Amino acid sequence: MPPSLIVGISGSASIRSYNAALLRAAGKLLPDHLEFVVASGLEKLPFYTPELDGDNLPQAARQLRELVGRADALVIATPEYNYSTTALLKNSIDWLSRPYAGHALMQKPIAILGASQGLLGTVRAQLHLRDILHGTDSDVIARPEVYVNQAASKFNEALELTDGPTQLLVGELVNQMLARIGGNKARHVA
Repeated sequence: MPPSLIVGISGSASIRSYNAALLRAAGKLLPDHLEFVVASGLEKLPFYTPELDGDNLPQAARQLRELVGRADALVIATPEYNYSTTALLKNSIDWLSRPYAGHALMQKPIAILGASQGLLGTVRAQLHLRDILHGTDSDVIARPEVYVNQAASKFNEALELTDGPTQLLVGELVNQMLARIGGNKARHVA
């Protein structure tokens, strides 16, 4: 039996993204027997339109659907742009939620987290993301809610998560996700 696959999706295309760094931090907490892959190439997806679906499906959309379709669970890290999630992330979800019957996100366990420079972390973006994922019939993990505020103070120059309380919260979120798929507990955070 192949190892369980966890897919990470970052709503940021930034080269020095705190959200991509947060995904990597979550991935490091997964037990060794699990495979962790961060989806790439989301910026190459054209905006979703039904005319591009089906026989005209772009290669980037096909690859993303196949990867997420194989996944046992997802971890999505969203930044907050203008009180909401990003167009990059929303467009990726639009591609993943088609065709509606049996799409890649249906009943998929999804852990949500996010980092921003502001004081509220990504509270509003995550609220919108939870609404969007409700519409895709995804199994969104409710607690803990991981809002990393003032992100520059919680990551080092190499974009490694260094804040102890945040590491513990991310570990608990990973544990909740693993419980959904029958996985082991997250690695201990030092």
